[in-house]
Amino acid sequence: MDSKDKNIVDFGTARKNLRKKTKQEAREEKERQAQENRIRSGRTGAQKKKEKLEAQRKQKIHDDHQKASSRKSTD
Repeated sequence: MDSKDKNIVDFGTARKNLRKKTKQEAREEKERQAQENRIRSGRTGAQKKKEKLEAQRKQKIHDDHQKASSRKSTD
């Protein structure tokens, strides 16, 4: 057979294309699963904001307490 007529199948390229397609499908499946996990176990923007404000409030209480105790020890 003559390769000019394109009657010869290039199995090397076919394997590469199949492997590339398989890898891409696996990546897409992983991304779909990750998206589902983010939706299921993720926090909403309101929850994140509430937790941030709560952490700031606790830090302020802690800082105020340290300032008060340091003033007592110097008096």
